[in-house]
Amino acid sequence: MTSQGATMDNKLTTLVDAVSDFVRPGMSVYLGNFGAQLFCVGHELIRQDLSEIDAVIASGGLLMDQLLGARVLRSATYGHCWSPVGPSPAWNFRRAAESGDSTVTLYEMSLGLIAAALTAGAWGVPFMPVPGLPGTGYADENWPNGRLSTVSSEFGNTAIVRAITPDVAFVHVDKADVQGNGVINGPLGEVVLAAQASTTVVVVAEEIVTTEEAISEGISIPGLLTTAVIHHAGAVAPDGVIGRYDRDVAAYEDYVSRAATQEGFAVWMSDLLSSASSVTHNGGRDRHA
Repeated sequence: MTSQGATMDNKLTTLVDAVSDFVRPGMSVYLGNFGAQLFCVGHELIRQDLSEIDAVIASGGLLMDQLLGARVLRSATYGHCWSPVGPSPAWNFRRAAESGDSTVTLYEMSLGLIAAALTAGAWGVPFMPVPGLPGTGYADENWPNGRLSTVSSEFGNTAIVRAITPDVAFVHVDKADVQGNGVINGPLGEVVLAAQASTTVVVVAEEIVTTEEAISEGISIPGLLTTAVIHHAGAVAPDGVIGRYDRDVAAYEDYVSRAATQEGFAVWMSDLLSSASSVTHNGGRDRHA
């Protein structure tokens, strides 16, 4: 699938078109990177009224909380879902946990487990051996919700994690050229593995540069893996990007204050939906049905 306006040499597209072209209900969508929440993509999923999404979002935080509240998710594979500005919880996540709401299937995994699962996906194998992690909730309380198992072989017994193979990965980069060669200046975490494991890769760039500049700075995500490129300065705002812009603490505080009640979150949702024009996704559903 080629996004409107994209060619083999120029893969530039818009945020609206990328979500409309590449995301459908029932798909597994990676929203990276660890430590760089792609709020712009998450908010566009909400605006396009998507549902039944299986999110892989290692650094869940308030973005995952918003997707939960907006009923975008069918499941979430995540490392954490919390507010970095406290003491305030991720209210939608907390309400779901305290009420026993099981409408969204949760797979809580460490970053190491997620990276191992993505490695298996990138290698095309069904699982990856991992440490057993005895004495933790991952092993003793089934936080990964069935994603861990054990195997026996002539070499010994080991714990394993099921492979993760996202249908589409949205990857945040500092810089990219129009061919999709992306430069990441911050920690890579699991993001390269996610790109390798995914069927479709959409690079979300703070800045578009020449291929020569991308090469000189060191390419993290090669254009060979990239399907489309979005130029979106401020892609992770109100979160921050090292060396570009700081986290907007006031915006975080405002969100958690409003999301403390379901009525307050509904007002936040209304403000989000009216804040930018969008398209109606043909796979969406009527939120008022």
